Amino acid sequence: MADDTALSRRGLLLSIAAAMVSGCSGRGCARSPNGTQAVDTSLVQVTEVEFGPAEGGPQKAVVLVPRWGSPQERYPLLIALHGRGESNRGLDVGARGWTRDYYLDRAFARLRRPPLTLDDLFHIGTQDYVARLNERIASHPFRGLVVACPYTPDILGTRALDAAEPFASFLVEHLIPKMRASFPVDPSVSATGIDGVSLGGRVALLAGMSRIESFGAIGTLQAAIRAPEVDAVAGIVSAAMHRKGKPIPLRLLTSDEDPFRPALQELSQSLAGRGVKTEMVTIAGPHDYAFNQGPGAYELLTWHDRALRGELG
Repeated sequence: MADDTALSRRGLLLSIAAAMVSGCSGRGCARSPNGTQAVDTSLVQVTEVEFGPAEGGPQKAVVLVPRWGSPQERYPLLIALHGRGESNRGLDVGARGWTRDYYLDRAFARLRRPPLTLDDLFHIGTQDYVARLNERIASHPFRGLVVACPYTPDILGTRALDAAEPFASFLVEHLIPKMRASFPVDPSVSATGIDGVSLGGRVALLAGMSRIESFGAIGTLQAAIRAPEVDAVAGIVSAAMHRKGKPIPLRLLTSDEDPFRPALQELSQSLAGRGVKTEMVTIAGPHDYAFNQGPGAYELLTWHDRALRGELG
């Protein structure tokens, strides 16, 4: 398929089920999508934040905050961007994409109560993968992030690689300052990250690199990078890293059924040839909602929980 608007049959069925489950923000809520075991998400506070015209809007973000810390606790800030399917359904749907459609609050809560099972991953991947993921969680227990999920603009309709510029300005000038002022966020650049899936991965990479001085880690999940763009995108990344003056964690995660996998692997190789260190990861799974709800959500949270604390090798 060309992008994440073309869902597999299973992904489509899961997305319909997701649309029937509203975001869960109150204490005692349980998420049990698609017949899976109910998960108490009361460990996570979910808040909607709106941005008016004077704040770069109209815009909206759903913000996830751990409830388990002390009043003095400050968490790294992760900006998580959704896929194209949510972009095309409007501001409200987009902002709620990671919670309503991808069940990020469910993954958030499960990481505090391991071990995970294949049910938690919606049976995407293997038992060996689940075992390795649990080993990582046991070695580095999930401490928590403040995750801001803004509406992500659809820039896939253009070939212009500067199409994320207006959104990048909104993030740096309005969203990040508001998150730091309103939530228990570590205000340091090194503790500020950006990531996203498919369209969101493309936007995260381009916006993150254009404002690299504002980020301490940049990740992507199945980023929508096209093969003809690889050299130009590698040049953008290389120039940004040089401008930053020091390397920051950069991860390109794909899956064996991801249509963007060949381009992402080529991008990783091109960056290596330019002296840019990249963590290239390929795991099992499709390019659809089930991946976002399963491995995608857990990989997003666990990687940034370490990367934004400076704990990656």
